[in-house]
Amino acid sequence: MKRALPDTDTVKAAIDTVLAEAATRGRRPTMTAIERLLGIPHATFHRHYADLIDTHFRPRVPKPAQPAASTPSPAADARAEANLSRLRQENTDLRRTLALYEEAIRQLTLENNALRGGAVIPLPTRTTPTPPAQP
Repeated sequence: MKRALPDTDTVKAAIDTVLAEAATRGRRPTMTAIERLLGIPHATFHRHYADLIDTHFRPRVPKPAQPAASTPSPAADARAEANLSRLRQENTDLRRTLALYEEAIRQLTLENNALRGGAVIPLPTRTTPTPPAQP
């Protein structure tokens, strides 16, 4: 059984609630919060309430604060460079690990194909010799 979609007034009230909560918490309001509050999937919300998004939500969302233009300090530049260097090294390490995993998967695939194709001859089972009979 399909659940009926909320009416326009209910959606407006949800938008107002999310805007008020975001303002009290000092955060930006999101469409996801409205969708979660109403229990509506993202695509459904946009399909049915696009006009409310454009007229009731977006105009009331506060613009992000612009940081004051300042020159970065030498210490900040050094930290940024060290961070960039660390990230580059991490990226290199991850690429090496990925190459190792790719090779392992390739080898396992070849071995699997060989086993399934019968190219590997099974060894006979080992039997224990029977002791000689006593007279």
